[in-house]
Amino acid sequence: MITERALVDAIFQTVLRGTDADIAARKNAIWIAGVTLLADVLLQHDPFTRERLLRGLPQELRDSIGRLSQLLDPPAGKLN
Repeated sequence: MITERALVDAIFQTVLRGTDADIAARKNAIWIAGVTLLADVLLQHDPFTRERLLRGLPQELRDSIGRLSQLLDPPAGKLN
């Protein structure tokens, strides 16, 4: 099983390689990946839980903005 950190790293590395660092393409690719991952998570739950998760999503997204630099900055020695 892949760790959460390894999964996030793999997603961002794939996006960066696939878009040749084109900023507009990168934003679009990350958006599509994020929506796809969220949809997959939601499909794994019953309708009640799905609705509860969707209602909490805006606040979780707002909170994540503050932690974004932690997700995007690889640990020292991990740059490829």
